[in-house]
Amino acid sequence: MAIICTLEKKRTDNRYYARTRKTGRVGFTQFAEEISRNCSAKPSDVILVLTELCEVMRHHLLNGEEMVIPDLGSFHIGIQSDSVETPSEFTPNKHIHALHIKFRPHSRRDPTTWHLSHPMLEKAKIKFRPTPAHS
Repeated sequence: MAIICTLEKKRTDNRYYARTRKTGRVGFTQFAEEISRNCSAKPSDVILVLTELCEVMRHHLLNGEEMVIPDLGSFHIGIQSDSVETPSEFTPNKHIHALHIKFRPHSRRDPTTWHLSHPMLEKAKIKFRPTPAHS
């Protein structure tokens, strides 16, 4: 398996950048069936646990807490707002536009180089797929 990438032209500076391409989609049921093959839980048990995971995560995120799942990463709420010159000018109903969920993948920092590595990406291979215009 490899991560597929192609070149894509950026509109703003007329240059090409590598972009990853999805090769498929894994649904909730398939996800649960694959997990159940790797452990003693039935697919229905896995679905139950994953459904509750979502409910519990939502509860904690809406209470302003960070959710940490070992070896996966952490989730917390972010906010989108306008800037103001002074704190007295800020009106939440006027200046806050949206909330979103932020994800930070689990990572390890090398003590010598301080380089961050992401264990889920170890052994990843990239396969470049040229588009007809770029071959």
